[in-house]
Amino acid sequence: MGARCHGCVAATMPSVSTMGIIGFFIVGFVMCLQPIQASTAASPVDRSHVDACPDGDWCEAADNSLVQVMGTKRSRPSAPNSVPNTTVATSVIPGQTPESRLSPFPPMKPVLRKPRDVMDGWFTGTWVTGYWDCCKPSCGWPGKGNVNRPITSCSAEGGGVVSANEPSVCEGGLAAACPNMQPLIHSANLAMGFAAAATDGTDGLTGDENCGQCFELKFVDQEHSDGNWGGSAPELVGKRMVVQVTNIGYDVTGDHTFDLQIPGAGQGAFDHGCAAQFQGHPSTDFDCDNRYGGCNSKEGCGRLPEELRAGCEWRYDWFHWLQADGKTNNPYVDFRRVKCPEQLTSISGSVPMDDDELPTVDLDSSPPHPAGSGPP
Repeated sequence: MGARCHGCVAATMPSVSTMGIIGFFIVGFVMCLQPIQASTAASPVDRSHVDACPDGDWCEAADNSLVQVMGTKRSRPSAPNSVPNTTVATSVIPGQTPESRLSPFPPMKPVLRKPRDVMDGWFTGTWVTGYWDCCKPSCGWPGKGNVNRPITSCSAEGGGVVSANEPSVCEGGLAAACPNMQPLIHSANLAMGFAAAATDGTDGLTGDENCGQCFELKFVDQEHSDGNWGGSAPELVGKRMVVQVTNIGYDVTGDHTFDLQIPGAGQGAFDHGCAAQFQGHPSTDFDCDNRYGGCNSKEGCGRLPEELRAGCEWRYDWFHWLQADGKTNNPYVDFRRVKCPEQLTSISGSVPMDDDELPTVDLDSSPPHPAGSGPP
């Protein structure tokens, strides 16, 4: 369709002669042409949104065009003085410093990315990390997600449930992560737990809208391509985990989709909440002096409060952390959204309003599937 002139006004001519009519149309055409020329004149494009996007992403510029960012790795904005209840990834990634890898970021305009491969309703090619910082879950605030109520927060003094409006222990308040939001073993091949989710729009993970939603993860046999490191240990491949989103990870982007809540997996940027919740333990006890990556052996779990040790030991007994040539470390998963099992909602107290429209997880079946073949 050609360009249209909106708002042009035809001039009134004193004569209806042939030449007058011709002149009338010439004047009208010139008047309409001027705004078209002005609107199509070259002007600088605002790239502020594009410049905030990671390399390789398809991002939306201010003029609504899609631009693929390539070539130069840009630094992200610094965190504000107070970032409420954000989550940080805590696993070790070769070639990155804690500052460049793990600083929490303020909310940013979601970027548009090329669609990820989907096989029979499962998103593929993403990986997960772990953390435990004791902060109030971001989804514990009112108004987040389409749920019956916010995610439960517990008191840092006594452990009882606190109001959804109570500030986080990481910001001087009393609200903290409940100790029972650590991984649970359902069977040898199925675990359950809670996680922070990505925010960049990839695979339907957009941030606050995902609060309370549940996802089924299947661990696959895939290494990280930037140096062929990490991934799932052989004993983890084919296992499943169902997680409920309790937190939002502003640095969980791109192929990094979930940050699992695992005691002892690293406190990241928020290293004072756990010491406030479990007084008598120094902050370093909660991640074995390793804020970004956490304890490297099961023996380190003995430094944690007794209430958190089972979840820490799960990381080694079921998840097989760093037990086979550097694996498990930031394993790849296929995932899909599912109905939340009662085993999780009875802990979180939060149920998505559209849960009955989603597939129910088969809690008794977990056949392994080869990498790249898609879930069965």
